Amino acid sequence: MLGKIATTLGVAVGVLALSTTSASAATSSTVTRSTTGASASCYFSTWAVLIHDDHAQINCSLSDTSGDSHSVYVEWWQDGYGHVTLRNSGGSGTTKSVVDARQNGDGSFGDLYFKVCRDVQLQPDNCSSTYHWAIP
Repeated sequence: MLGKIATTLGVAVGVLALSTTSASAATSSTVTRSTTGASASCYFSTWAVLIHDDHAQINCSLSDTSGDSHSVYVEWWQDGYGHVTLRNSGGSGTTKSVVDARQNGDGSFGDLYFKVCRDVQLQPDNCSSTYHWAIP
């Protein structure tokens, strides 16, 4: 009887551990993109396969690397959703932590994209190449 209780308890703990693991956030590796005057290191998180990855968050360390009076920004978006701009207007040599999150009540998000740019007045902004993450 004691062996049966121990086995049942072991199975219950194993199921709980699997459920807890599935419900945790999936976090990407950090990716750095840069352009003249700007640099950003970003990673994203999604929440749980069990809730269809319906939350996504991007976290970036955004740096202004040039004393040129132009602010810098990270632009990110996901398939089917508009672009979001996260700014650092602190000036040359500053680094700002910027974060943005979204929820999609209808299910999972598509892929995620970001780039870093320098805001150039009266001219096109100069931006890094776009980085693409495929959400598993």
